[in-house]
Order: sequence, then structure tokens, then C-alpha cells
Amino acid sequence: MATGVPSYKVILHGEYGVGKSSIFRRFMNNTFTTATGKKSTIGLDQSTRTYTIDSQDVKLTLWDTGGMERMSFIGSSYYRGAHAALLCYSVNNRDSFTILSQYILDIVMNAEGAKIFLCGNMSDQVDAVSESDLGNAVTDSDLEQFTSQCEDVLSGVYRVSCKDGTGLQDMFEDMARFLHRNSMSKMTLRRDLVQPGSTPERDEANGEKRRCC
Repeated sequence: MATGVPSYKVILHGEYGVGKSSIFRRFMNNTFTTATGKKSTIGLDQSTRTYTIDSQDVKLTLWDTGGMERMSFIGSSYYRGAHAALLCYSVNNRDSFTILSQYILDIVMNAEGAKIFLCGNMSDQVDAVSESDLGNAVTDSDLEQFTSQCEDVLSGVYRVSCKDGTGLQDMFEDMARFLHRNSMSKMTLRRDLVQPGSTPERDEANGEKRRCC
């Protein structure tokens, strides 16, 4: 029986100003804007792209917070059914990085079972950071320590630039590949656990309930 094209929902998460809406634009139509402030935010929205994974079409739907992370509550519909969360920070903003553990807890509590991928944005600005700003940048040591502590939680770690597009398309395709193969692996495991001739329906029909009726 046909089940249609596999589809996976991914939510964007992280502090305001780290470029989540820019990531969304790159995903949606591969564009970038230098506008800042409220006008730079698209708003709560979603966009879907199709990737070919292992000779099969797979849909990845990305949801944008639209600045709602500044609120104390994001609607449950944003989290509902999420297969993954793309947790974003700015490589030049240590504060956006050090708060990530709180966002991980938020994701775990509201999007049960969702895989978490870590994305450091604005990599194009690394070489342009002045000496006076180095104290606010996320170092390789910071990232290594964090990923080591969260090794069992993170399913992928990426560094990208929305400005020049570096790493973004590879990241999206890698996420689609991971989610699809993980889903297929679970389906195979469930099939293996159901032994021929021992389905729940048949067991119930041959069990005590049938004899008692």
C-alpha cells in the first residue's frame, strides 16, 4: 500500500538575532537580506523542500519561529509532530551559545523524541572579528567541550554562513538523510519484532478473551 513521500518536520530554535530567519530564507528560496530588526523577520512560517535520499524522495519541512523566542510561550503547534530541531547560535555571540542548554531542555520537554542538530551561523564573520571582540566569539574549544557534554543529545553539528550560503545546502541534505535513515531503521526494527503467525490480533483471537466469550 502506498504511503506517499516521507515527510519530516524541523523546527528552528535559538536566541533572537542569531539568523534563524536568514536560515529559513536560504532554505525557502536561497536568498539573503541584510535588513535588521522586525522587518528582517518573516514571521511564523513553514517551507518544504524535497531531497533524494537513497533513491527515494524525502520532504523536509522547516518551521521558523518568527521572533517568537522573545516570548515566554511558543504555541504547541510549533513543537507538535517535530522530528527534529535545528538549534542555532551565532559564532560571534558567546551569550547565544552559553544559553543553548536551556533551549535543549525546552526542546526535550515540548518536542518529545525530536532529534537535535546544532548550527553555528555567521561563519563568514570569523576572520573579520576584531581583537577586541574575540572575547565574545565562540572558540573551537567552547564547541568541543559543549558537543562532548551533549554527545548523546546532538545528532549533527554544523557551521554555516547565511550571507554567502556556505554549508547550508549540505546541512539540510545531511539532516534529511539522517532523519530518513533513522526512520527507516525504526520501521525495519518494528517489522523484525513482529513474528509471522504471532500478531496481536491473532494472539487475541486465540487467547483467553475468545474462550471467555
